[in-house]
Amino acid sequence: MKDKLIRELQVFLLAISIFTRIPVSASVPYSEARKNESYKYGGLVGLVIGGLTALVYMIAASIWPTEVAVVISMAFSVYATGAFHEDGFADTCDGFGGGFTPERKLEIMKDSRVGAYALLAVVLILLLKYTTLVSLEQIPLALVIAHVLSRSMAISFIYTHGYVRQTEQSKLKIAKSPSSKYDFLTMIIIAGLMTLFIPTFKLAFVLIATLLLARIWFSRWMIKQVGGYTGDALGAIQQISEVLCYLVFLAV
Repeated sequence: MKDKLIRELQVFLLAISIFTRIPVSASVPYSEARKNESYKYGGLVGLVIGGLTALVYMIAASIWPTEVAVVISMAFSVYATGAFHEDGFADTCDGFGGGFTPERKLEIMKDSRVGAYALLAVVLILLLKYTTLVSLEQIPLALVIAHVLSRSMAISFIYTHGYVRQTEQSKLKIAKSPSSKYDFLTMIIIAGLMTLFIPTFKLAFVLIATLLLARIWFSRWMIKQVGGYTGDALGAIQQISEVLCYLVFLAV
């Protein structure tokens, strides 16, 4: 039992090292199998980042106005993840917006240059995050819940969709991702437990319903564009889902 708990802790720490800039000991074992398994803890990674971001906001809000505290917390979130998801969102907007074929879309997404679609999309989504957050009454709670649920949403596609990549001669290859029903269930349980902290039943119901409807749209969107999911597309889904959480909090 002890060995199993230690192994799960190591897998969680591996997820931290993959999705954040938080230092993790080099002694944590790594393998492709463990890396694939670590995705199930994406929601817990969101809990860590969301919790730290909320803490930064509360400290900043005790010194400066809400608007300043929100910007500082957003900056911390970007730094703590190395703009991991924002970068994927930007690449996805460039690729899906600028390409006419799946092959060309993937080619654009691999390009390190920033296009007009990416620049405009990142500016707009950051503005939307800022304006919704400064309008909320329970900013720390919204930050934590949004970071957990948005990451759970993005990672869920790993277990239900095929991974798309380009091979030689620009041909697409869609491969089923290594996954486990147990891992998928673990991810769902983590997300489900997070919903217990939502203040009202109405808010919880509307938030879950909104995210489920969004997931249907995300699925059709990715399949239509490139035939499956890519890492960048999952980053885009995380960013959009996070903003959706804030919008629902604000509306309800």
